[in-house]
Amino acid sequence: DKDGNLQGEDVDLQDGDLFLEQFSKWKKDQEVVIKELYALAEDIDANHKTMVKSNVAASSAAVASGVMSLLGLVLAPATLGASMMLTVAGSGLGAAAGVARIVTDVWEAYRNRKARAQASTLLPTTDQELEDTGGKKTSYVISTGQIVYNCGSAVDTIRKHARALRLARAHPHLATSARRLMTTGQVSTRSTRQVQKAFTGTALAMTKEARMRGGVTSLLSLGHDIAALSEEWKQLKEGTRAELAEELRAHAQELEELVGECTQYYNKLWQKVR
Repeated sequence: DKDGNLQGEDVDLQDGDLFLEQFSKWKKDQEVVIKELYALAEDIDANHKTMVKSNVAASSAAVASGVMSLLGLVLAPATLGASMMLTVAGSGLGAAAGVARIVTDVWEAYRNRKARAQASTLLPTTDQELEDTGGKKTSYVISTGQIVYNCGSAVDTIRKHARALRLARAHPHLATSARRLMTTGQVSTRSTRQVQKAFTGTALAMTKEARMRGGVTSLLSLGHDIAALSEEWKQLKEGTRAELAEELRAHAQELEELVGECTQYYNKLWQKVR
């Protein structure tokens, strides 16, 4: 028993000596990691703020696009040319806003994945939380498809309205029939077919009821865009931090607490050894 106790004390003393010997270097290494985690979090927040500003600009463009498209629908019976120009401009601006938002989201996701990988090299390999909370991966293929679709839709809208404007100028009787179809609906079946064939894909081919339904849909879409703009503007004013940045700060704080506890133990053990 006596020999056993001495051996146990020898082991404890050896462990303590090893801890005292390695602590200073370990502490310095952890302080470097903490500093880098905080710096990485600040960089992520700065990037997030830039992305929010970009989204605010895109949402503003989307709202302007919605207003122009709605005006184009409302003014169609009164001014065919101005109405179609507004619709074309609104469609182009809306496509640009959609592309800007997609590019912004893809870029932020890329920067976050890069920061997450960098943070993973700083934290212990047993800490899988960063991997598990990575969120959905952005599909570049889907994003590219959305951009192509948005641009294609805008080009198609411009093409249809340009064709409709040429036909309206070349055939005034078709324009007159289109106005009647949009306002009173008192147009012969033959004239209705001619108008819808000539002006397909534009407000000129709509009946009064269809134009009203289109107006309601445009209003709902505009309301959604305004709500998105309001939320993003609020985030910009309040300086909302990125979720990943807060996550990294939490890891840094946990590491600070660990270093603090180990420092206390080091001081007590050092006093005991002395």
